[in-house]
Amino acid sequence: MVVLATFIISGSIALAQDSEGATEQNTLPTPEELKENVDGLGERITLVENDVATLKNLKISGYVQLDWQHFDQTTNAGRAVPGYFEARKDLFTVRRGRIKFQHKLGDWMNAVLQPDITESGLSLREAYVEVLPFSSPVLSIIAGSQNRPNYEVEVSSSNLEALERSQITKAFYPSEYDLGIMLSSKYELFEGFDPKLQLGIFNGPGPVVETDSYKDIIGRLTFPVPLGSESPVQADLGVSYYYGGIPQTGDSIRKTVGETNVVVGNDATGSMAGMGNKNNFNVEAQIFLDLLPFGGTILKGEYMMGSRPTAGTAATAATVGTTKDSTGKDVVKITPGTAAQPLQIRNQGGYYFYFIQNISSLMQLVFKMDMYDRNTDLAGTQVTSTSDAATTVMGLGVNFFVGNMRISALYEIPSFAQNENIQNDPVTKKPSDAFRDADLKDNKTTIRFQYKF
Repeated sequence: MVVLATFIISGSIALAQDSEGATEQNTLPTPEELKENVDGLGERITLVENDVATLKNLKISGYVQLDWQHFDQTTNAGRAVPGYFEARKDLFTVRRGRIKFQHKLGDWMNAVLQPDITESGLSLREAYVEVLPFSSPVLSIIAGSQNRPNYEVEVSSSNLEALERSQITKAFYPSEYDLGIMLSSKYELFEGFDPKLQLGIFNGPGPVVETDSYKDIIGRLTFPVPLGSESPVQADLGVSYYYGGIPQTGDSIRKTVGETNVVVGNDATGSMAGMGNKNNFNVEAQIFLDLLPFGGTILKGEYMMGSRPTAGTAATAATVGTTKDSTGKDVVKITPGTAAQPLQIRNQGGYYFYFIQNISSLMQLVFKMDMYDRNTDLAGTQVTSTSDAATTVMGLGVNFFVGNMRISALYEIPSFAQNENIQNDPVTKKPSDAFRDADLKDNKTTIRFQYKF
């Protein structure tokens, strides 16, 4: 501070001497003026230091993903493959536009707010407060909109090697985020072994308005395999369980019995009837290999099995109106109503598997296999609706990294279990066996440009 003050005073004296030809007696500051200048400078530096300290507690980060997607099929042939079929042949889209604000209060509390901004509008992703009572991962309490505890869910969308999460992950953990409270604890029991336990209670439907009083409970335990820090192989394992449900009202539900979906009596009664109709058990593994001289190898995957309910719908009445006939005259038009549909419960399962090979720090090759069976109780010709079909997607991709930029290309090839490739007849709009086993043009190419800051 003394050096800075001396520099400022010396500059002031030099400027004063150079301008207007003033004499030294008239331009030199008095000792009292010097003291005031130094004191004022000290106050300003203190204010700047306080502002810098405040800004250090606030971190702003984010990323923008711009996609070009090409779909092989250009017209709707009567069937929609969930997640992959698309009637538009080519499109540009802002897949994600995330900006994350994080404010830390020492080592024991922080708050996060993260919206997502795309051409479709603005949506909330994260909005939570985290408290660490011991200023360490020994105990963490997170309340608000946050990631559900699951491996692929918790991987940032900016770091997904195959660009998007797997079918089974999106089915069992839709939107990835949910509103609730979660306790997390990570403690090193001995060198190289620090298991992590997560237990959360959530609304259930994700970061949207809650529609019932039921809450979903999710628990997850992950732990490293203690192979030693010098081992060329490192592995993490984990298990998790999801237990929840939606209200199961009415005197009947739809379930799979034998070889078909049928309506049966609703045996669940009481104020919490239906709790448990949404559940799944998961087993996960991530293996990191440092065996090749030009980059690391990663193997990871997860198997999930459980059940998911589809909410019932109320009946709608027929409507009567008018329309024009071929001659232009008004004629009566009756639009039939729809019958009520009871809640349906399906047993489901699936897995995903990644093989990732890094080629130095600039390039990464990716192979992914992703399978989702929407009804594990039906197979082959028993499947008469895409709502019960099993879809397998093979993905081949490459990622290039240049500074803050990542350029990715991914080619996905969906296929169906034997005899489950159902389409609706374009005329009757009903499932037709004539379309089984047809290899439709539903492959998908994605080119992504990502900038991360």
